[in-house]
Amino acid sequence: MFKSLKLTHRQIRYLLIPLVALALVHFVMYKKLPFEPDYQFPLITFLYASLICAVCCEANTVGYNRLGRKLSLKKEPASTIFKQISRSLILTTLVFGAIVYSFNYLLFGIVSPLSKFLSSLFVALLLVSVETLIYIIRDFRLAQKHVENSPDNETWTIQSGNRTLRINPRQIAYIFSQQGLVYLVTKEGDKHLTQFNSLNELSEQFDIGTFFRLNRQHLISAGAVSEIQKEINQKLKVILTPTVSQLPQEVTVSRYTSPEFKKWMKQ
Repeated sequence: MFKSLKLTHRQIRYLLIPLVALALVHFVMYKKLPFEPDYQFPLITFLYASLICAVCCEANTVGYNRLGRKLSLKKEPASTIFKQISRSLILTTLVFGAIVYSFNYLLFGIVSPLSKFLSSLFVALLLVSVETLIYIIRDFRLAQKHVENSPDNETWTIQSGNRTLRINPRQIAYIFSQQGLVYLVTKEGDKHLTQFNSLNELSEQFDIGTFFRLNRQHLISAGAVSEIQKEINQKLKVILTPTVSQLPQEVTVSRYTSPEFKKWMKQ
């Protein structure tokens, strides 16, 4: 639902504004309903009310986005919500007041009575409050989704013999493939045989974006690099840690892969 609101918020706003303008015109400005005698649709007043609502919403959107860059719903949710709603109400009051009084004086040569102004302002504040709450709910859900999908919360499910392991990829030092067997080595030095037959098969199931593929046999994390030695023909020898029995700890990196590997290590 909120994903849809995010993608089509502008369209939803433009559908909502005419409805709000109709209510504003018939109950506050024109004060006459279609079934009453001598009713004529107040087109000019309707367009005027729609313009005011649109300007208030646009100003609210700009203000929300600017303040949102300085605040964090994830770190200070209560303070952020309070500041965003307060800013919306204050900004809307200023914009609405400036537009209503200037437009009424320039177009109609009158100044709105205070009671009518406050009634109209209440509708405008209600509109931008709903809009601001939609923004806050949307951003809060996006922040939650970001936390849920962060590397710290990601989990790989690995079948190791008769056991099922659930492991965070940040715990993995490197992954080694040999003769159709793929081993996973944790930073604590534990070695686990996986259900995969190749690194390609593993990469099709899991996101390996935080790892670097040294060659056809090795996927490594940056923390697994103990030492880098230069060799002839611009090749590199990478010493891996932790040391695990029956798995090679020295990996040769070709001269074609070496520049990319050096760049990755500097990140």
